[in-house]
Amino acid sequence: MANRRISHAKGKGSMNHNNRVHIYKNVDASKIQNNIFYARENLEDAYQKCFGQALEDYNAKQKRADRKIDDYYRHLFGNARKDTVATSSNKEKSFYEIVAGIGDRNTCAVGSADGELAAKILDEYARGFSKRNPNFYVFNSVMHLDEKTPHLHIDYVPVAVGYKNGLETRNSQSVALQQMGFGKEKDSINKWRIQERQILRELCEKYGLEIAEETQGRGKTFTPDEYKKLRDEAKEEIRTDPEILDEIKEEISADFEEELLAEQQHLVDEIEKHRQAVSSLQGERAALQTELDKVEGKRVTLESVKAYTAIPSKLNKDNVVIPLTQYNNLVKTAIEGAQSARQKKELSERKSRLDTIEKDLAEKEKKLLGRVADLDKTIARAASETDKYKRLYNQEKIAAADLLSQVSRQRDEAKRWEDNYNSLYSQHVKLKRSKGLEMS
Repeated sequence: MANRRISHAKGKGSMNHNNRVHIYKNVDASKIQNNIFYARENLEDAYQKCFGQALEDYNAKQKRADRKIDDYYRHLFGNARKDTVATSSNKEKSFYEIVAGIGDRNTCAVGSADGELAAKILDEYARGFSKRNPNFYVFNSVMHLDEKTPHLHIDYVPVAVGYKNGLETRNSQSVALQQMGFGKEKDSINKWRIQERQILRELCEKYGLEIAEETQGRGKTFTPDEYKKLRDEAKEEIRTDPEILDEIKEEISADFEEELLAEQQHLVDEIEKHRQAVSSLQGERAALQTELDKVEGKRVTLESVKAYTAIPSKLNKDNVVIPLTQYNNLVKTAIEGAQSARQKKELSERKSRLDTIEKDLAEKEKKLLGRVADLDKTIARAASETDKYKRLYNQEKIAAADLLSQVSRQRDEAKRWEDNYNSLYSQHVKLKRSKGLEMS
């Protein structure tokens, strides 16, 4: 009797692992190209296909904007990552994964004859999965042939239809199982797993690959204890199958490492943002300091212009014969005077530009002060109008109070007149009756 066993267990659901975004230690990188993809779609597109129309129909019926749902995935799972399984507040998962395999490295190793046969059986099983399970939308499905044994990762979104309130189509594995005929009991998922395991067994029998016997077969009734036993057997498969165990360990380790790296990168990015902000502020400070230095330089230049001495005496133009030494001194003085004159002209031009700038600034300041004054006047007028209306309101209030007081006094006076009249009329009636007169 063969000791091969069927593995059909719940997977962790990691797109980075399934699609080889990350290469783990138990993967032979040279064989990645041999992997077979049956579906490879991102989860966002899958949700649009499954629930997009229902979401659009739901939003079209809503009269209040706050009741509309912008994104069904975020509505259920917030900003959870889409490459791993997320859980909603009502315990639904963003997607589910099944890991299916046949045998182990000793009985169905990749490259061996039985390994090739196992891959063929798993291929047929994967291609028929969606037809057998129409309420499970398979968005990612791959057979790994780059590890020790061939095995499948099938990732699906449960799609339940026919809701009367809210979205007509929703994510619900329990309702999807019920609509596929597995009942609405708590063990519906176990019934479905037993059916899928039996289908794998029948495919193995079809291709002549012997599998160890299980306690029950397809179509038979299972007691709760038997379901528990099968569940425990599935757990035992994971525990004793080195391939699945190693794979799960690798996924957990890699995902943890990825999360740490992501967190580290986030911190690095934040530090870089702060550094850039500091650098930008330092640059602004340097630019301001440069401007201040320029202003200070211009101020010094202006002071220099004001304190500039008179140009030295001109050259002797009367052709008077003078000693050579004196002539050289005159030439030197003339050259210095020319240089001083040029410098003075340049300084004068600079002063003129500064005066223009200063004038422009003064005009701008004057305009701003004028606007401030106008605003103050407007505020003052508004305050005055407010006080005026307050006074009018108080006057009207006082007048109204006086009027009410008068009305109250008049009512009291009318009441007294009415009481007096009633009293006199009563006395009149008594008097006539005492005299035996009839009342007219």
